[in-house]
Formats: sequence, C-alpha cells, structure tokens
Amino acid sequence: MQKVNAGLRSYTAALKLDITSHSFPFLSPKLTGTAFYKKPDKNAIHFDQVPALADKFQSVYPQIEPPAEWNAIYVVTPETDDGTNSSFKLVRRKNGRIDHIDVKVDDKTATIATMTWFYKDEAGGGSISLNQQYMPIGSNYVVKSATGHVDIPKFNADIVSAFSDYKINVAIADRVFKP
Repeated sequence: MQKVNAGLRSYTAALKLDITSHSFPFLSPKLTGTAFYKKPDKNAIHFDQVPALADKFQSVYPQIEPPAEWNAIYVVTPETDDGTNSSFKLVRRKNGRIDHIDVKVDDKTATIATMTWFYKDEAGGGSISLNQQYMPIGSNYVVKSATGHVDIPKFNADIVSAFSDYKINVAIADRVFKP
C-alpha cells in the first residue's frame, strides 16, 4: 500500500458532489469544485459556490491519511483477508472523537476500497462511510468516483462524487490548503 502512487507528488481534479440530506434542513445541493492534493498529506476541496445554509458541506469530505503514516497515527490491526480484500482496524494513538476506523483494501491494486469512521463523542457517536472506485493515470491510481453515507447526530446524508480532468504533478501553492 505504501508503494502505490510512489511518484505522485501532487494533483488537481475537477469534482462534482451530490449530497442528499435526510435530516433538517433537508438540502440536496449539487456542488462543483476542485480537489487538490500535495504530498505528503495536504488535501483541500474548493467549491465554486456553496448555497446558503449549506456551508457545513465545505468540510463534508473526510480526511484519509496515507498508509505510510498509519503506524504513527494509529494502532493498526489486520482483521481478515478474503482473497479479494484485506481488512484492517485502525485505532488512534491519541484519544479523540473517533473510536476506530474500519478499512478494506483491494488486494490486487493495494488501494483503499472502503473506510468507515466510527465516532464515540458525547452527542451519540455515529459513523461516516466512504467507498472509492479508482482509475489508472500513468502509473498512478486516482479516485474516479466515491459514494458515502454520513450518519452522525443531527446530520444524515448520502454523498456521491465524481472526479475528472486530473492534472498530475503540478505546482500547487501552499495557500490553497489554508482554511
């Protein structure tokens, strides 16, 4: 897993994001924007426009640390391997809102197929799941599309995203990653 995309230093990609909220305020925005990545672990999404009352969608995409950093951040426990996918349980070394993360990795491509974050906070916990599909660009595997489900207190939604127009190993200013 640590060798996947070894030559990938940065990228930008066009992003389409459809969110269907199943909780108040029952918004279902269709957002467009740009996704940015810069090695080792900088990620950002800049949306073209975010409708009023939907500004919480600015941070709806979960952070996925590179597998090379997992052992420093998590206690990683191998769970199962069915011959197609290997499963791991990640528990943060520093206590926080996340109880653990379940990860499934495609054995053939060594890419992360699914991740589910399980929360333990005082508001009732909940979970966020993400399923990713990849496409090759040169020797790299990049996310083509992803689906997700958010089920946390006061917010329940389904998310569908599509990435396109990748530009690989381009210069990206650090200011892009500032909140």
